[in-house]
Amino acid sequence: MEEVIIKFAFIVLAVILVFFLANVTAKVASDKGGKAGPWFTAGVLLPGVALVLAILLEKQLTKECPRCIRQVDPTARICGYCGHDFARDELVPE
Repeated sequence: MEEVIIKFAFIVLAVILVFFLANVTAKVASDKGGKAGPWFTAGVLLPGVALVLAILLEKQLTKECPRCIRQVDPTARICGYCGHDFARDELVPE
């Protein structure tokens, strides 16, 4: 009975560690301009490996327009594709 409890405790700790690593992976990739969702999934499926890849990821030189989902220059104030005003987004409190 004691062996079962110990095995269960190790499984719970392993799951917690995997989700922690996946969260850190998503945060690191997000800080560099990547999408957090896919990186979180990669962190769950390949914990540790995805984190190393996210750390090695270079900062993206574009930003995504929230309206047309296209990549634009990070300094752009207005999207060249759909005309979205990025300055207006900065005025809206979060």
